[in-house]
Amino acid sequence: NNPDVSWSDTSLNQRFAISYTGGGWNLTAHLIYGTHFDDFNPDPQFSACRAPLAGFNCAPDFINLDLTATKKFGKWEIGPVAFGSWDVSDPIDIYRQQSQWAVGGLVGYDFGPVNLQLYATTDVTQDNYNGYETRFWTRITFPIWNPKLHEPVRVTWRRY
Repeated sequence: NNPDVSWSDTSLNQRFAISYTGGGWNLTAHLIYGTHFDDFNPDPQFSACRAPLAGFNCAPDFINLDLTATKKFGKWEIGPVAFGSWDVSDPIDIYRQQSQWAVGGLVGYDFGPVNLQLYATTDVTQDNYNGYETRFWTRITFPIWNPKLHEPVRVTWRRY
């Protein structure tokens, strides 16, 4: 067990999404509401409590929102993306809630059986993080199973 990193927290993530994916468009909003069952414990994680309780784990409930608005042009996909994250609870009285909002763009290419997406985001607002960040992301998707479409069943009636 590494004393610097531990996974000692249980959480429940509730996810809600709505998408429009017609005519080459992908308009998606994906919301995650996370509830931590262990708000505070002595096992640190990546986002430990701030001083004077450094080395402890503060795990607030949170909301994450991902937004996508892309359009396909042949095999290419391009468009803006954004995400926000907000702490919605205080695990202890001295905790300072964190929040951020980032925007950026996505470029993708459909290779047939594999779809590659590259996107970058940069913070436009942030509270109680260690500063503004720029992130680069890659997503590769491929079908695990793709059933063939069946021919419609034709029914003919005969009278005897």
